[in-house]
Amino acid sequence: MKKRIFYIPIEPLEERYTEQWYRWFPEAFKSAGYEVIVIDGKSLTNKIETGEFLDVNSTLSYKATQLEKIGRLFYFKEVKPNDIFFVADLEFWGIESIRYLSVLNKIPVKIYGFLHAGSYDLEDFMASCEKFAKYFEEGWLEICDKVFVGSVYHKNLIVAKRYYSNPSKIIVTGNPWNTQEVLKIVGEYQKKNQIIYSNLPDWRKRPNIFLNLVPIIKEKRPDVNIVLTTSRSKWGKGWIRESALVLQRKGYLEIKEGLSKKEYYKILAESKVMFSATEQETFGYCIVEAMTFNTNPIVPNRLSCPEIVQNDERLIYRNYDEAVEMILKRLEDPILVRKYAEVYDKSIIKIFNEL
Repeated sequence: MKKRIFYIPIEPLEERYTEQWYRWFPEAFKSAGYEVIVIDGKSLTNKIETGEFLDVNSTLSYKATQLEKIGRLFYFKEVKPNDIFFVADLEFWGIESIRYLSVLNKIPVKIYGFLHAGSYDLEDFMASCEKFAKYFEEGWLEICDKVFVGSVYHKNLIVAKRYYSNPSKIIVTGNPWNTQEVLKIVGEYQKKNQIIYSNLPDWRKRPNIFLNLVPIIKEKRPDVNIVLTTSRSKWGKGWIRESALVLQRKGYLEIKEGLSKKEYYKILAESKVMFSATEQETFGYCIVEAMTFNTNPIVPNRLSCPEIVQNDERLIYRNYDEAVEMILKRLEDPILVRKYAEVYDKSIIKIFNEL
């Protein structure tokens, strides 16, 4: 008899990797021989209207309707001993209820989940909720049989900031990726003398740092094209947006807004360099996306960034003068980095091996 997995996805949004995860995990589980039951929810919107990573109101609705289905599965005796619940995001307000229902119905199940970030990261948007969030974060860690994370940096951060009786159950797998699928979205492309800034234009990613570097880069390389990208209708808010608009009016950069994933990937593929000054990164999908197209990510020597670029010193800066020099060097002499992205093609296999 096949092992059975109840897969609890994050709502699939095109502007996030959640749309890809929505497909990749069930496909991979099935190919590994599991029977897969996807527990969907109902969203209020397909756009991020309030919040940064997901729409905070819509995601609560999505998770609540998923939890309602889980309650029905237990009630109608459809959950069997040793079934697996795999939660795509441990920030699922109801994971406690799965263990609760398992214990009180006397149906032993396995619970696994992926932890993306939390209030223990002072730059994360959840940090403002730390006074109460720390308790249910520790609860998730105890409830799950194993917890998967994207980087050694992230595991170390959790262990340093949260009590967990068995840290060995936090498994570093990297975030799942599919290099060949992403390459097919774009097809053929030609590299340009172009730099892309693709991080979210919010404070934790420090877009102001890049905006400060733009005039310096343009002075040294007036021929280079610099692009800011977003899937949102507007790039940034407040003074960050106004600063970018000033630079655009001066002809220093272009702002590309309302992009589909295909449009974004095309610009990314054509760029030689991607820059990040982030202060919050437990994995770094923007970095992996860039490396998929051999776009050289220039990243700070902090957080998970060095780990994700496989500690290649040619891509890691320690101060902003060094960052500018590195950007100019990689424009002239780009290196092949796709192999670093392909490391994460194996992440789902690493997860299978731990179930």
